[in-house]
Amino acid sequence: MGAVKAVLFDLDDTLVPEMEPEGEALLIACGLAAEKYGVDPEAMSATVGEAAENLWAQWSTPGLYSSIAYSGWEGLWGPPDIPDDGLNDQENVIAYKRTAWDEVLAAHGIADTALRDEIIERHRIERIGRIRSTLGAQDVITELQADYLLAVVTNGSPKVQRFKLAKSGLAAYFGVVVVSGDVDVGKPNPLPFTTALNQLGIEARDAVMIGNSWGSDIQGAANLGMPSIWFNQDQASRPTRGEQPDAEIVYLAEIPSAIRQIAARQLNA
Repeated sequence: MGAVKAVLFDLDDTLVPEMEPEGEALLIACGLAAEKYGVDPEAMSATVGEAAENLWAQWSTPGLYSSIAYSGWEGLWGPPDIPDDGLNDQENVIAYKRTAWDEVLAAHGIADTALRDEIIERHRIERIGRIRSTLGAQDVITELQADYLLAVVTNGSPKVQRFKLAKSGLAAYFGVVVVSGDVDVGKPNPLPFTTALNQLGIEARDAVMIGNSWGSDIQGAANLGMPSIWFNQDQASRPTRGEQPDAEIVYLAEIPSAIRQIAARQLNA
C-alpha cells in the first residue's frame, strides 16, 4: 500500500459529530424555558455559547484548558458521567454549569434556579444520548484496519474524549489514543502527533492524518511532514493560509481511495 503504514484520526466532528448534536441538545434544554416562560428556544440557545466560553476562559485553570483545547461546550455536559481526571473536578464543573445557565436565563429576563437545574440535567441527558459515530465511520475503519495501523489524535480532556469514543462504539478499533490532555498541549503542536507515532513505531512520513480542522489537523500534520486529508463535510471554502492538504473529502467513505492516491504519489515521487 505504498509508504502509508498508519492512519491517524481526529475525533470531534471527524469520527464523532460534535456541534450538530450539541445544537439539538441545547434546543431541547432551552425548550423547558420556552414552556414555562414563553421565550424563543432558538434565540436562547444562541446565547449559550458566548456565556459558556466567557466563563470557561476564567474558570479554574484557563491556561491549561486553552493549551489543550478543552472546550467550554464539553464542560456544560461534563460530570457526573465523566470521572475526575484533574480537569473535571465535579464541584467546579457544577458551579460552572450553574453560573453559565444563570447568565443565559438572566439574558432573557428569567431568574429561576429550579428551572436552571432542570435545564442542566436535560441538556446533559440529551447531549450524551446523541453521542454517535459519524455516518460511515465504522465501515471505513473496518476496511482500513486490514491494511493500516490506526490511532486517534484529539484535543480535549482525556476522560471526556475517551468517554465519547467508547459511547460512539469506536473505542475497540483504536489501540493508540492520544488526547491533548495526556501531554498538556494540543494540536497543532507536534507533541500529540509524535506521541501517537512513537506508540505506533512509525515515522510521520509513513502516516496520514485525517481531520476537519484546518489549523489543528492539516497544519499540525504539515509541520511534521505528514500527509493529510481534510474532512470538509460542510464543503467550506478552502483557506488560503498555511499548507494545503494532500486530499480533501466530503464523506468518510472516500478515505481509502484518498489514501491510495497519496501512497501512489509517494511511490512516484
